[in-house]
Amino acid sequence: MPNLQQRKKRLTIKIDLFLPLTLFLGLASSAMAQEKPASPPPSAEVQAVIEELRTLRIPETLSFLKRVDPKVFAQALKTPEGRWAMNLASRWSVPFPDLYTEAGKWELLQYREKLSREFATVPQAVIDPLAYWRMSWSPEFLNLSDEERHEIVNTEDAFRSGAFLSQLSPVQREAVYELHDLGTAIHNRHPGLAGILKEHYALFTQWGPEKLRQVLEAPWSAAEFLKAFGRVFLDQGWKWKLSTMPSWFWQEIAEFTEGPNAAPTFSLLEMGSMMLGGAYMNAHIGLVFLARALKDDRMMKGIDAINAQFDADHPELQKAVRH
Repeated sequence: MPNLQQRKKRLTIKIDLFLPLTLFLGLASSAMAQEKPASPPPSAEVQAVIEELRTLRIPETLSFLKRVDPKVFAQALKTPEGRWAMNLASRWSVPFPDLYTEAGKWELLQYREKLSREFATVPQAVIDPLAYWRMSWSPEFLNLSDEERHEIVNTEDAFRSGAFLSQLSPVQREAVYELHDLGTAIHNRHPGLAGILKEHYALFTQWGPEKLRQVLEAPWSAAEFLKAFGRVFLDQGWKWKLSTMPSWFWQEIAEFTEGPNAAPTFSLLEMGSMMLGGAYMNAHIGLVFLARALKDDRMMKGIDAINAQFDADHPELQKAVRH
């Protein structure tokens, strides 16, 4: 066994060898980084798009997105400069609402809804690179004011909704807009609980079975319907009066719950809405009560499938939500 003096000597040799090796590797890495060819500068067309984006603000940016060359725009967003320019173009030309007041929160909700509808009309070839931009990060974001950061984040949220809306059929998109417009009208008129229920049931009856079926065929429009469905269930006193609607209404919902589209639809509802009184939980409990009222075993199996998918996607939340 080596003595203490021998061990110290070996350690000294290792350190003497390690330090030059570390220095060599560091110099080699630095040389490789310097030798790495730089990305070619953007073309004149791409640079022009970047420069124009830097000068724009919402809603002018939306007009630009509808007329820009999609290929050039996509190339611009592949560059850090282009993605940052799109961030700058996502700021607003209108004052950001005061979120400390209920009126301000409602104003933000309405403006974001308006932007979503505008994004839905942007060409798909422009929406695709915007989806990549939304998932990117620019360090300069931290240098902006709080108001500007709020504007950009809310523009990104509006784009997300608009991208989903753009995938819907005209009938499905119309139904989503009708639901939102009804919510706005109810907020402005305050018709009372009886009036709220009456107006929702009137809209659903006006749709008829064919339109409701189409609405439930796409997860995004189905999720918007489930939000309204859950609110009606809550306002109804956590129970259903089957006589308030034609049998086709309940049957279409039952068939949706039994089908493959139910679980993807629920996955779109906000995570925060899983608490009691939230959109996810209201719709979920509403379906359970409906299945029991209809004595529909297949519908209950569909709800079990929704639960199983939820547990698979969010095992850490399983106990918190239902146990």
